[in-house]
Amino acid sequence: MANSNSNNIIILGSGSTGGFLAEELSSENNVILIDKDINKINQIKSKNKLDIMTISGDAADLNLFEEIDLKTINFFIACTNDDKLNLLTAMYFEKIPGIQTLIVLKNNKYKDYPGKLGFPEIKTFYQGDIVSEKIMNLFETPYSWETEKIADSRILFLKIKIDEMSPLIGKSLYSLNKDGVNKWKFLAVTEDTLNQKLNFIKPDGPATRLKRDDIALVVIANEFETEFEETYFSNKDSELNNIFIVGGSYIASNVAKRLLRRKCNVKLIVTDKARARELSEELSGVEIILGEPTNEDLLKDHGVGVDCDYFLALTDDDEINVLSALLSNKLKAKNSLVVYSKSEYQNVINSIGAEREINTKYSISGEINSYIMRKNYSHETIVDEDTKIFEFEAQEDLNIEGISNNISLAFVIRNNESKDLVCDPEKGIAKKGDYVICVTLNPEAEKDLESKILK
Repeated sequence: MANSNSNNIIILGSGSTGGFLAEELSSENNVILIDKDINKINQIKSKNKLDIMTISGDAADLNLFEEIDLKTINFFIACTNDDKLNLLTAMYFEKIPGIQTLIVLKNNKYKDYPGKLGFPEIKTFYQGDIVSEKIMNLFETPYSWETEKIADSRILFLKIKIDEMSPLIGKSLYSLNKDGVNKWKFLAVTEDTLNQKLNFIKPDGPATRLKRDDIALVVIANEFETEFEETYFSNKDSELNNIFIVGGSYIASNVAKRLLRRKCNVKLIVTDKARARELSEELSGVEIILGEPTNEDLLKDHGVGVDCDYFLALTDDDEINVLSALLSNKLKAKNSLVVYSKSEYQNVINSIGAEREINTKYSISGEINSYIMRKNYSHETIVDEDTKIFEFEAQEDLNIEGISNNISLAFVIRNNESKDLVCDPEKGIAKKGDYVICVTLNPEAEKDLESKILK
């Protein structure tokens, strides 16, 4: 519930990103959600029992905003699927004193428009760059299911699923963390399948070991990344040479360019003839294939099989991404990644055997949420619908893990001058002035943390 320190926020667009932002921000802020589809915004409000104001109408008609007391608004977020509408409304709100304007853009050609149109102060979140960076992070750590660079890239966060082939299976949590004191820390998680919840595994001496289907959340100081890999993954085949990309999006072309710089053999399939011609000119060195990514024979004929090191489904269509990844799994591609936006596809993606996934709404929403909440948190990273990483400066001594069983203290950065990394502070207490990095596993734990640091 919003409090006296709350922001008043307008969110334009109730798609996957806008709806998720409304849910995320409404617990601590006053939110107005606007969309021309009244059924969609009412569904979001009722499904999640959100205490928000909703307005239905076409935002291209700027008179729509006259029913709002704009003098009270702190933030305007434009995140519809129409980049032109986002730009139009953002420029309108940027002229109103006291309102900070944020905009989400999808099409690369509009990326520099705010500056070109004389509105450089508009905070722009470009989906293509954010998602591309997350994909490339995975190529740096091929043994990880998800990789995030946090604390201004000083620390690496890895999500590693333990399977029967993992070099971590059977390892003692106590020993893993003893070996990595002030270098890395393992936070082990197990899934309660009955209640569909994640729980931290609390180490109970050397006997607590990682087992199949556990998840290791590993936080590594950047300067020790090489030592970590050599210690645990030196014998694991990590060569990723043959890459097959589905999609003609900016994300697909940007990732293809970056993979070429890594000397990878890249193939890219698109359905549109004109786009295929553009990419052929843009991506010298990439084999461009014209055809349907759900055509099994076509995929097989172009090398999707045991010699395919990574299959990347990067179209703007969730269904095509899921179906093509399913085929890649059937054809025995070694690794696959699916980019998607709708939460309902997550269970489907997991069931088809796709090893890795990136949800665009989590990626964008995490960045926006961090920007809005930066007075309280330095940064928030959304790992998945439940798991989040919070970074903040402790305003007092805090027993982080005493707040909730589903909060774990990963690292603190201590001392302003030397910026010492401490992964196991005494009794798990962060001292006043520490830069704290902690992980929460569910919304309840997140609220418990907020109640301590936002008071």
